[in-house]
Amino acid sequence: MGQITFGGLASGLDTEAIITALMDVERQPINRLEEDKTYFKEELNAYSEFDGKLSALNDAIKEMDSLSELSSYTASSSNEGLLSASADSSALPGVYSIEVVSLAEVQKDVSPEGFSDTDSKTLNGSLTIGETTIEYIDVSLNELASLINDSDSGVSASIINDGTEEGYRMILSGDQAGVTTEILGSGSINIDTATDGHTRNAVQAHIVVDNIDIYSNDNTINSAIPGVTLDLLDLSSSGETLTLKVATDNEAIEQKVNQFVSSYNDIINYLGEQKDADWGNDSSFRSTKRKLQSLLTTQIDTGGSLTSLSQLGLKTDYKTGTISIDSTSLNNIIDNDLEGLTTLFTGPNGDDGVANMFGDYLDVRTDSVDGLYAVHQDSYDSNIKRIDNRINSMELRLIKKEDNLRAEYTALELLMSEMNAQTTYLNSINTPS
Repeated sequence: MGQITFGGLASGLDTEAIITALMDVERQPINRLEEDKTYFKEELNAYSEFDGKLSALNDAIKEMDSLSELSSYTASSSNEGLLSASADSSALPGVYSIEVVSLAEVQKDVSPEGFSDTDSKTLNGSLTIGETTIEYIDVSLNELASLINDSDSGVSASIINDGTEEGYRMILSGDQAGVTTEILGSGSINIDTATDGHTRNAVQAHIVVDNIDIYSNDNTINSAIPGVTLDLLDLSSSGETLTLKVATDNEAIEQKVNQFVSSYNDIINYLGEQKDADWGNDSSFRSTKRKLQSLLTTQIDTGGSLTSLSQLGLKTDYKTGTISIDSTSLNNIIDNDLEGLTTLFTGPNGDDGVANMFGDYLDVRTDSVDGLYAVHQDSYDSNIKRIDNRINSMELRLIKKEDNLRAEYTALELLMSEMNAQTTYLNSINTPS
């Protein structure tokens, strides 16, 4: 049964308001603990955001920490209708003259016989496709096509309809361009490609690169020019050549450097925004900033003329700590000393350059177990658990406290009620009749 209260009926006091006010005072320590929880949550959010920015810088720097990622080339064709091309990091700058003589095509053969439908199970016979022989008895045209497609013979079957009364015909197409597979059939489908030839012969792709003949079973050729993939699209007119130019992709390299600059500045600006927060001067924030600034000025013994990022046109705003890059200086270096640029970022051994130093440090700072955010997450979890335990304990004490207050005021009301009753009785005795 719940506790009965009288709410000041006897005393005239607003006991509910008094109890509420007293309990509000008692709850102040809990309110402060709730404020602590909010603070720790906001601090953790700040470190989570900071971790994201460090990871973004790490991603940007890892685009430049190896020769294959930093070296960028572009391949441009003078006639994209005939040939398109792309280049990877192993390409070498150069200009090539190319003629597309033929495109790779698969062989095709059409059954001499036509059929009135594709479902009647009336076909019988034998098909030898290359080294594979298929015997079929009482099958439909659809079923025969499935048998061929499941045979892994190097030829695929399909069906067309030419619109005549017996217009359904079997089409047999080679699986690989430039490869000829002989077909011999008897029974419902009679075919002998060795004697009669193919409806369309298999043809290899043929291009002439700087007067050198190159053949391929595919219209995508990646072995003709080192590091360059050629996609053949159409034939050249007789004797016509196109020009393929392979060159350093300045824009791609500059974009990677600019992304590094942008990600770095994002971190510096964020730390500036956190300056007025209680955690803004946390030692881990300050040490991270100092280390990143130190890495910017690190000298690398590259064996060449480029030994620091400042030589790329990188400048620091000493008021804000942000950096900027002079695109003219950067492009001049890309044009004239690409090897020195890549060595600066990747190091003389391929893994000890400026980019590697940044990456190694950021890997530690963003580690999922020992990184800044991970450590603060553990601390946050510990603090919240401790606070919640204290709050739960205090809440239980406050419940008892409130029950005691209500009991005391209830007793007071009962006492006042008894005293009022006695006073009324005494007054009634002393009052003259």
